[in-house]
Amino acid sequence: MSFPQPPNFTARATVVNRTHRVVRQRAENMRELRERSRSLWVPLVICSLLLMVLCYSVWFMLDGYDVTPSGIPDASDQIMLLLIWSIPVIGAALGLVWFKREREHANEGAR
Repeated sequence: MSFPQPPNFTARATVVNRTHRVVRQRAENMRELRERSRSLWVPLVICSLLLMVLCYSVWFMLDGYDVTPSGIPDASDQIMLLLIWSIPVIGAALGLVWFKREREHANEGAR
């Protein structure tokens, strides 16, 4: 009585090595994505705090306006108020430039 030969399930070494390379590369990509998302928490907290300070300072400046006897608010500090309101625009512009530079740097590293 002869027993049937079991099928040969051994894979070629090149296929196994290629699979391991693909798995390692995907793990590396996932780790980089995770690190990038974690690194965004600090700028988010800083921007949130700056926005809260900005809102409070604008509220304080507007509360400080005195009404003249003619009923028109005294706008002697209006230039300061405009400068304070321009802070978010400047921050957004700097963030956009930073984001574009990081993206270009990442594209150069991928080549």
